[in-house]
Parts: sequence; C-alpha cells; structure tokens
Amino acid sequence: MPAAVRPPRELPRLSLFTLFSSLFTLLLLPGCPGEDLTPPNVTITAPADGDSIAGTSTTIRVRATDNTSVARVEFYVDSVRVGIDTAPAGQVFEYVWALGGARPGSAHTLRCSAVDDAGNRGSSPVVTVYISSTVGTHHSGTITANATWTAAESPHVIDSDLYVDAFLTLQPGATVLVADGVTIAVGTHSSAGIAARGRADSTIVFTALDITPGPGAWDGIEFRARAAPESSILRHCVVEYAGGGGALVHCAAGRVGIDSCEFRASSGRGVAASGTGLGSLSHNAFSGCAGYPVSVPVGLVSALGTGNTFSDNSRGAVELTGGTVDTAATWLDLGVPYCITATVTVAGASNPLLTIAHGCSLLFGDSAKLRVGVGQPGGLRADGNIDSVVFAPLAAVPGPGQWRGIEFWEKTDAFRTMLNYCRVEGAGAGNSAAITCYSAPVLIVNSRIADNAGDGVNCQGTGFAGFENNTITGCAGYPLHIAAEYVSTIGNGNTFAGNGEGAIQVTEGTITRDAQYRRQDVPYLITGTVEVGSQQNQPMLVIESGVEIRFAPGSALSVGLAEPGRLQAIGVPDSITFTGATAAPGAWRGLELNSYASSQSRLEQCRLLYGGEGSHGILRIDSCAPVLKGNEIAFSSNYCVYMQNTDLEPDTVRYYNSLHDWATGFEDIFYEP
Repeated sequence: MPAAVRPPRELPRLSLFTLFSSLFTLLLLPGCPGEDLTPPNVTITAPADGDSIAGTSTTIRVRATDNTSVARVEFYVDSVRVGIDTAPAGQVFEYVWALGGARPGSAHTLRCSAVDDAGNRGSSPVVTVYISSTVGTHHSGTITANATWTAAESPHVIDSDLYVDAFLTLQPGATVLVADGVTIAVGTHSSAGIAARGRADSTIVFTALDITPGPGAWDGIEFRARAAPESSILRHCVVEYAGGGGALVHCAAGRVGIDSCEFRASSGRGVAASGTGLGSLSHNAFSGCAGYPVSVPVGLVSALGTGNTFSDNSRGAVELTGGTVDTAATWLDLGVPYCITATVTVAGASNPLLTIAHGCSLLFGDSAKLRVGVGQPGGLRADGNIDSVVFAPLAAVPGPGQWRGIEFWEKTDAFRTMLNYCRVEGAGAGNSAAITCYSAPVLIVNSRIADNAGDGVNCQGTGFAGFENNTITGCAGYPLHIAAEYVSTIGNGNTFAGNGEGAIQVTEGTITRDAQYRRQDVPYLITGTVEVGSQQNQPMLVIESGVEIRFAPGSALSVGLAEPGRLQAIGVPDSITFTGATAAPGAWRGLELNSYASSQSRLEQCRLLYGGEGSHGILRIDSCAPVLKGNEIAFSSNYCVYMQNTDLEPDTVRYYNSLHDWATGFEDIFYEP
C-alpha cells in the first residue's frame, strides 16, 4: 500500500508593500553616499590683500578644493563678474585681469566664488588691492610719427598736454586717462588725425585720471587748424569729465566724423565746432553737459544727422552761433530746439534754399534775427503741415521784443519761399516787425504771429504771393502794414484781433491793376492818399461787402484823377463803410471821383461818414457820372456831396441816397453844372 502524500507547507503571506520595500532596501542601501551639501573652499592666493599692482594686467590666482570636485571659479572685481576658469592646474584657478580701465591710485576689491558639480557655492574672503601710479602706458609731449595705441597697453595715461601732429590710431577697448587740466590737441603744427574706431561691445574711453573725477577735470580733445580733412573719426567712444577748455570735443578743422559715441559730464559744451571742423554727427548720446550739448555755426548744421539723444543737460538745445547759409541745407528736427545766438543769413551765389523740417523750434537770442536774400539770392521754406515750425525767443521767460524777427530782403527767391503752419512769437526787439518783407512777395499761410513788440507783418514795397488763414495777435503795433497797391494780396480766413492797433495800416500809393479789398475782421486804416488809375490797365478797385475803411487826417480815396480808373463798392448784404479814424466831421478828406473815373464806377449800400476836410464834401464828383444808390452820406464838416461838371442831378442823388448832418452854413449838395 503506497505511503501517504503530505500536503506542502503553507508559506507566510506578505503584503505587496512589504515585498517591494524589502527589495528596495536590498538593492540600494549597500554603498549609497547620500546628498552632497558641502560647498567648496576657495581662497585668493595672489595678489595679497593690500598689494600695489603695476603694469597693464595682473593674474588673480585662487586655490579651490571640494569633497568631490570644483566645476568652476568665478572672478569678481568690485562686485562685477569679470571672468570664469573651468580648467584648473590641479587645485589652482587663474584669471588675467586687464587693468585698462583702472585709474592709478584707485582701490579695488577682489572676490572669487567656487561652484562644485552639485551646485554648491563657496566664496573667498575679499582682497583689496591698489593700482600703482605707474600703471599703464604714459604719454606726453608731441607725437610726430604715426602710432597705434592698443587695448592691451591700456590704460594710456596722458600726464601733460599732448600734441598729436601725426596720425594716431586707437584700437577698440583702449582706455585713455587724462590728467587734470590737460588737452589732447590734434593738428597744431602738422597735418594730423585721430582714428578712434571702437565697437559696440568694445568702446574706446577718454576719461579723467583723477580717482574721483568731476566735470571739467581735463580740458578736452581739440581738432585744430591742421587737422587733416576727414582723417579723424570718433566711433563707439566715451568722452567724459572734460570741458575745462570749453567742450569735451572741439572741432575747428578736419571734418571730424562722430557717431555712436557717449558724451557726458562736461563743465561746458559737449561737442563744439567751427569753420570746417565737423563732418558728421549721428547716433550719439549727450548727457550731463553744463553748456549746450552741441554747438555749431549754421554752415555746419547739415552735419547734424539723425539718432542723437539729449538728456539731463543744463541747456536742452543745440546752439547755432550764427553765420551765413550759402548752400542749400535742411535743418532736421533733432528732438530739441535750435538756439540761435547770433544773426543767421540765407544768401549766396547759388541761390541757397534753407528748409526747416516740420516740428523744428528755432529760439533766437535778443539781438539775433533771420535774414533771407540780403545782397544775394536765397530762400526759406518752413512747412509745418504735420507739426508746426516755431520761431520764438531764447529767453527763459518768453515775452514781446526778445528777438529781432524774420526779414525777407529784395533778393529773396519768393517762388520757393514759404511759411506754412508756422508760429512766430515774441519778436520785435528795437520795435521791429515780427516779419518784414522788403520787395519780396512771399507766401505766408496757416500761421500764427503773436506777442510782438512792434507790428506783426510789415511790407515795404511789396505784397504777398499768398496770405491766408493766418492769425496775428498780441502785437503792440498794427497786425499788418502794407501799401495801398498791395492790399489785394491779403487773402481770406485771417484773424487780426487783439493787437495794440486794431486795424490794417495801409500807406498811400497808386492802384494800377485790378484789385480787391477783402473783408477782414478789423478795418483798413489808410494813412495817405490812395489813387486808382492807369492809362494802360484802366484798373478797377473792388471793395468787398462788409469792408470798413478808415482814413487818417489828410487822406482820401481818389479815382481817375490823372488816368482812367474804376471803383466798385457794393455793400450787399453788408454795408461798406468809408469813415474817419476819429468820429468827428472833417476827420478825412473824402472819396473823390474825378474826370477819368469810368461811368462803370458804382457806390451802392455804402456809408460815407465824418469827411469833408478841405471844403469839398465827403463825396466829390468831378466831370464823371458814377452810379450812386442806397448810400448814407453824413456828418460832414461842409457839404455831404460836392458835384461839378457832371450829368448827375442833385435831386436824383437825394432821392436814391440818404444825406444828413452836414455843417451849418452849407447845403447837403454843392452843385455846379
């Protein structure tokens, strides 16, 4: 009988969690080192604390250790990271610190930071070092042979005035330290130039040697009379803490090209130029200048390019030192005003046109003015149709009479001259007009002339090519002074209110071509005798409805006296008024229609008041027969109407017109067939 089979023994049951936990322990625990939390140990071994450093560079050496390994060491000078070493020689890490920007005698702090593979960081104690007074490459005296200053030999220290009388090249990254009161002079005795071409990431720096410099510590860079044309360039340079000589950089010759530079902390101007000193100036930054950041004569304004910025300067403007624009030029909107400190003239054999870009502001000193076409032809185009062009005083508190004004002389190229959307303000020094036109019929439209110490516009022997939609206000004198024959060039849409004299002043003259006196918002004031007549043209003067003409004592309007002329004054729908400057009988002579006055002359719906000076009535009709209808003729110092040798009948004149208030002892009409 077979033996009985025993059932297998049952193993104890284990949870799944217990099983995996045990397996994890068996696999991972043997040999596990744990997390690395230990930072490296780092010490600067050279230079030592308190060391004096000479030469053009020094090596910073560091010993760095760690419980595993050091991945890199970072080097800091004055809290700024300047380098990294990831390839040590054993436990020694190094960095070569170039001393190009370090001033002799200055103190600097060194610190290093070591990082291990786990990212732990340890820092060294701070070491303070001092730059020796002999550091760098020293220069003084005169450079007579072409030379190159490298960045590796920086800092280049200029201990006394340096005369560059050859061609000097500065490499990108070079630093030039200049002692107090020292000038860098280029081209004093021989043809010379400086080529300082830095890069955006490696600028060339001209700065003060002083450890704690201030504006004006050194005098500046001067390009003198023998600076070779276009042989000097400053590009990606920094020039700072100069100006003791008047500017950071002064260009008297050389047509220096300046771009992408920084000019800052000047005790005077930033860049100043004269003669042919400046070739181009663009994409530069000017800040902290006690004077004007840029100062040039008008002949060099065309060298001022785009991209320049101006901030925190005592004079927030570009100075123009006056002069003559004798070639065509455009003045761009630089983002700051032009300050004109002396008179600017636009004239030359080439008939130059000066174009003022929209948005420009021109601020004038108290004795300065803008003259066009003096002695030689020239033109001015100021078109502010997008953003107004402003002509105003330089004074801190603007007001009337703080500059002379704009003058268009007899050789002005009127065809190309225009003021459109301009503002002319605060002029009239010496009681001049804001704008004076001497035989130059220019175009002035959509502009504002305000706050002048004299007249607004004064025309001498000329009218306008166009004068519309202008405002003249706040002027101490007349808004407009013009001769009688040019009144017709005054167009529509003008405003003349708010001036010291509330009228357009019209001086005597003869109208020899068809003309029209348009209605304005102030009267015309005629200060002499105005005649209408010409054998050749037989001109007609048309007085627009609503016009008021006032006459000063002794003045008159005379038609057809010596040559044929016509007058048409039809006051429909608004009466036309002829009256005296004062409301008193005999305040002016009167309206005179003479033997050559055409029968086409008409007076309808007009008012003729306060005339009669000279005993010939307010209206004198001599040997002609005009149409008179619906007129008021009144307040005469003698007759209302004086008629002789005419086909007009007195009763007909009385019937169709209103005559009243003539002087005692006189008739309303004097009539002599």
